[in-house]
Amino acid sequence: MSPSTDVLIAGAGPTGLSLALALHQQGVRVRLIDKAPSFSGESKAITLQPRTLELFQLLGVAERLVQAGVPTGRMNMNVGTERASVLRYDRLQSEFPFYLHLHQGQTERELARVLEEREVRVERATGLEELHQDASGVTAGLVRADGSREQLRARFLVGCDGGRSRVRAVLGLGFTGERHSDNWIMTDVRIPNMTLPRDERHGYILERIPFVVLPLGGGYYRLISARPPGSPLEGKNPTLDEFRGIMTPLGFGDWRLEEPLWLTNYHPSQFLVTSYRAGNVFVAGDAAHVNTPIAAQGLNTGVVDALNLAWKLRLGVLGRASERLLDSYHVERHAAARSMFEENDRLTRLVFGANPVLRYLARKRLRLLNLPGQNLDNVLKTSQLGLHYRHSPAVQPAFDGRGVRTARRAFGNALALPGDRAPHFTLDAERRLPLYALLRPERHTLLVLSGGQPDGAAMRALGTRARTRHGDWLDLHFVFEGRIPPGFDAHGLGQAWSDPHRGAHVALGARGAGCVLIRPDAYIATRFPLETPESLDAYFGAILQ
Repeated sequence: MSPSTDVLIAGAGPTGLSLALALHQQGVRVRLIDKAPSFSGESKAITLQPRTLELFQLLGVAERLVQAGVPTGRMNMNVGTERASVLRYDRLQSEFPFYLHLHQGQTERELARVLEEREVRVERATGLEELHQDASGVTAGLVRADGSREQLRARFLVGCDGGRSRVRAVLGLGFTGERHSDNWIMTDVRIPNMTLPRDERHGYILERIPFVVLPLGGGYYRLISARPPGSPLEGKNPTLDEFRGIMTPLGFGDWRLEEPLWLTNYHPSQFLVTSYRAGNVFVAGDAAHVNTPIAAQGLNTGVVDALNLAWKLRLGVLGRASERLLDSYHVERHAAARSMFEENDRLTRLVFGANPVLRYLARKRLRLLNLPGQNLDNVLKTSQLGLHYRHSPAVQPAFDGRGVRTARRAFGNALALPGDRAPHFTLDAERRLPLYALLRPERHTLLVLSGGQPDGAAMRALGTRARTRHGDWLDLHFVFEGRIPPGFDAHGLGQAWSDPHRGAHVALGARGAGCVLIRPDAYIATRFPLETPESLDAYFGAILQ
């Protein structure tokens, strides 16, 4: 049997690569296998959402991806040839207020290059043949294209091996859902005389089909549409003439469509695994959920899976993760996938609905997106910035020792509740340091907020207690409203930062002195007043053993 590793990852798509990066960054030994001999080279998913880019920032790869892709901050929504609304991603509170368009093959290559720079390589032409597990780990049988075999011992195994997952099949996990009847068509094609804004997304809702234009850079665009129900072309790959037939009534008949990279058709599906965890084996990405491409959620959801799971596996490798924490991966991500499916179904009814009255009313509702609040709510959902885990066992509402909820004394609104995404803000007027530059994917981050009347001694006392009891798991930062008081000394407990315009306090909903603990995957773990630190103990007491 081969020497053991901490985590074996089966599948080197975006999810598996992201998980390998996150685990390696946390000091976890990892092996990453993929049965394919090389990258597929197909465009596949092309949209990276703001939340995905925030998580890639934690892994140190966001800047490389942004440089390689095409940022788009707006999506123009049209009903026929009439403009209905404009979705404004450029108003999102994020370091990445845009959707990034980049071929999936390019994303995978960039992630693989970073792994190689960190001395982790993808083991190609190597598939999972069998697995057996016991209380202490997993024994995996690997087979290579040349027929050679290897047995490997791992503490955990994660199946990131796609919609036809071998890991899922060996475990016998259910995979329920449906294949839709809509026949989508797609091409990536060069359009040298594009007449629409080249750095924006464009969507057209036609009678019972969509037409979407997405910029890819280098003069190339992705064109997406679908065939009317009952089309004699169903199941056949489209031609450029078929796309011209859709475009011409919209006034785009003069576009020159040249040098297509691919032309494809497919019937979208939505399937969800019954459990994301089976003992020491987990599934992620398409192995856990296959969804329609209508809102560009698939790849992005897989990356969020990876970052959610990585820090929990690290604690598991160290022998410190409670069963409650490991189970929380399924609780959090299964609920997130179900919510995503519901939103996809809503959008599908909007585009393909058979009832003409409901279809008419749905299209009318598009105009409500011109209202700023409605617009923001919509883009928060599709960008995954609005995703939360408020009901997870891996977050801790703030209580004091008597069991009385006390968070309202320090936090006065519904922003940044336990389970919510850590919001974007900057610290230090001169450096303008974004929060996500402080976060580390292997440790929690504790922000000790001063409120309007700083009590440096009380803040240091809280910091001393936190470092003494939980210092192995967290980094500490003191955040002062306005400026750092003259003479404040953190005594080596952590760094001190100024919050000159109250951006941090406002974003975190703080109205007094209090603490906010952020998980390694950049979600709020707990928050509590400065004088009642019991919630910090309760949180770590629940997730650690």
